[in-house]
Amino acid sequence: MRKFASGIAAVALAGTALLGVGQAHASSAPTAPAATATPAPSCVKGTGAVVFFRFVTVWMTNNCATTQRVKPTWNLEMVPAPDCYELKPGQEAQFQRDKPIMGTNWKFQSLVSC
Repeated sequence: MRKFASGIAAVALAGTALLGVGQAHASSAPTAPAATATPAPSCVKGTGAVVFFRFVTVWMTNNCATTQRVKPTWNLEMVPAPDCYELKPGQEAQFQRDKPIMGTNWKFQSLVSC
């Protein structure tokens, strides 16, 4: 009986590989960002946090003398990507999102110009 169950499992696994079912699940997993962007000026500060391995937040402050356009980046790709924030001198903004994939090791990387 054990050999029969193993045979059934092997056939099912082979069938999913032929149908590409495994690929559909693999493509939905978060991946590292593909392209590198221009870093935001050092006078724009960003601090990120992940709460309970799920809720991601970035606090941004423009300490520059001019208006800056920035967006936060993470070690994993977010779909949809975070919006671009236009911050006037002295202005603060907050990006926050509830990620549906728990247990993923999200880490804030930096702010980039956009």
